[in-house]
Amino acid sequence: MSSKKSKATAEAVETMAATDEITQEVTEEVTEAVEEATEEAESTEAVAYIGPSIKFVATHGTVYNNGLPRDLAKKVEEIPMIKGLLIPISKLAVSYVQLATEGSALNNLYNAVAEKLK
Repeated sequence: MSSKKSKATAEAVETMAATDEITQEVTEEVTEAVEEATEEAESTEAVAYIGPSIKFVATHGTVYNNGLPRDLAKKVEEIPMIKGLLIPISKLAVSYVQLATEGSALNNLYNAVAEKLK
């Protein structure tokens, strides 16, 4: 009878290990799917340009849905730091506070882009 219990115990342990492995795989798949969905949502979120106005290209405070206009995308290629001034709408309020704070990273970036555009 004890060999039957040992065999049953061994089978139960194997089943538990297999269940744990499956649970781990499912958890990883779900986590990956959530991360991908989050990245996609963030990439499709509207952005606002809070840099200095660029004549015939972009105006300070303009919101862009569905990507950037061609002229602005070209300007970002020319001056990559402009990308740092394209802020997701969900972070806009905090970014304006940082922009107004003298010496903050965003304020320094704004000033550097302004100089580059001269």
